[in-house]
Amino acid sequence: MRVLIVGAGVIGTVYGTHLASAGHAVSILSHPPRTQDVVRNGLIARDVLEGSRTDARVSVVPDAAGTAFDLVLVAVRSDQLAAACSQLTGLAGSPAVVFFGNNPEGRPAVSGQVRGDVMLGFPGVGGAMRDGTAEYVRIRQQPTTMQAGTDARLDQLARALGTRGFAVQRVADMDGWLAYHAAFVACVAAALYRCDTDPGRLAADRPALRLMCAAMTEAFAALRHMGVTGLPCNLAVLHNPLLKAVAVRYWAHTMRSPMGELCFAAHARHAEAEMRALGDQLASRIGTAPAARHLRQLLKPAPAEAASERTVPIPADQADYLIAAAARAPSVHNTQPWRFRVGHYVIEL
Repeated sequence: MRVLIVGAGVIGTVYGTHLASAGHAVSILSHPPRTQDVVRNGLIARDVLEGSRTDARVSVVPDAAGTAFDLVLVAVRSDQLAAACSQLTGLAGSPAVVFFGNNPEGRPAVSGQVRGDVMLGFPGVGGAMRDGTAEYVRIRQQPTTMQAGTDARLDQLARALGTRGFAVQRVADMDGWLAYHAAFVACVAAALYRCDTDPGRLAADRPALRLMCAAMTEAFAALRHMGVTGLPCNLAVLHNPLLKAVAVRYWAHTMRSPMGELCFAAHARHAEAEMRALGDQLASRIGTAPAARHLRQLLKPAPAEAASERTVPIPADQADYLIAAAARAPSVHNTQPWRFRVGHYVIEL
């Protein structure tokens, strides 16, 4: 297949590398400065637990128009979805466009301007970018997840990943699955923020773990009450109200392991704006239901956290990219200059 990857972070790098290694023609949509490194060095992914490294030379394309792709894999954060959709209006033909990331709203969040057959999925890895290399782990409890169906391109994607050692599951209600998963990660991230995104500290903080587990149970119950289906079976079992003590011990063990950093803390640290937004969306969706008091308590910043007004550093390469983008104002007279908008956790251009 001819595959276009939108977003060359950890997820795009890992899946792009393995799809290329499986014999597919992989291209990356240009997004400096990251893709400048891809041009020089290719895609590099290292499985931290296995110690294996996978390299792949891929092409970088300036836009999504012109080439007819069979599959487009969109691996961006939820707060980048709108921008990603705007780059896919010129797709040629009718490719399968698979959105691979946090998206609690499901298909309605995807712009109707996207050409092709829109599909939903979620990666089964977690990790962090270090010096141009995606260092990752495969999440045994959460394999790569894609919507069920008979689309030949999605079937071919699943087979290709299987040949590379990735477990793949297909679910009937991917929209619902994503809503539950967003609630889950919002609770984990909120607990990590109470411990300065240190998974070891969270593992040792039993009150914070108990609050996190109670909040998850309430969030899942509230979504079920709203008629949302698709709760992953492992989360349904672990966060059964009768297994509170088991859930707390499980998460203490997970946060002490490499999974705590690579699957949760690294992303909470790098994508705080996305995680906070997921928490806000969850709180708004649940509303003032009396059975969700632990959830509201968890999502509300802890006193020390709120008082500190912590500054979130912006990586130098991203600051360079913002400034370079701003320099390309839409008119030679600069009559419509870009506007920088500064928030607590993000700078928007």
